[in-house]
Amino acid sequence: MAVSFNHTIIGAHDPQASAHFYREVLGARPAPDWGPFTNIVLDDATLLQFAPAPVNDPIHMAFLMNDEEFDRGYAALQRRQVEHWADPQMRRPGEIATEDGRRVYFKDPSGHLLEMLTQPYL
Repeated sequence: MAVSFNHTIIGAHDPQASAHFYREVLGARPAPDWGPFTNIVLDDATLLQFAPAPVNDPIHMAFLMNDEEFDRGYAALQRRQVEHWADPQMRRPGEIATEDGRRVYFKDPSGHLLEMLTQPYL
């Protein structure tokens, strides 16, 4: 079996609100919850598990998607009026980066910095 990414646990102020945000923006699907986790699954079967936790050190996660999914996700950000940037330093508010595909950076409800991109870095 090849090595692949299976799941991650993400600390969240409100796990259900975070899972709903990711489902709406990323198009993820609900997955069965268990223990303290509110779960969703991405199209590649990666499981994202949200757990109630203080978020002292937000993390960065990038999600590669095709143009159609990017457009859908970006429309969800706009509907929700989510602040977003074309750069991770947050110096280009309200923009999308268009060099080497499209990228946009934004924060989830717990303050984690997320990135949607249409071209991989490698």
